[in-house]
Amino acid sequence: MSHWLDIGAIAEMKFEPGAAVKAGEHWLAVFRVDDGFRVIDNACPHAGAPLADGSVLESRKVACFLHCWEFDLDTGQCDVGEEWNVRTYPSRVVDGRLEVELPDPE
Repeated sequence: MSHWLDIGAIAEMKFEPGAAVKAGEHWLAVFRVDDGFRVIDNACPHAGAPLADGSVLESRKVACFLHCWEFDLDTGQCDVGEEWNVRTYPSRVVDGRLEVELPDPE
């Protein structure tokens, strides 16, 4: 099961290039893309660097600023190997606010 969580007003998010947002227990990285927004885990699984502070590439990937590992914003796939993939989260805009779909706590 899952639930939608309001993570804030889009106008108040600071995209530099991503916006780090706390959603419950999780830190998420939110990125603007041509067709809306993509939301992934904010912590790089390699060294914990915030992916929201990485570089967004034209290929719809973000590169971690510490070691340049790349993560696909649509799938979370890491260029180094699947054991390093990050989780992606569906998102939607409701009345100028961004909501993200999170799994229910177990």
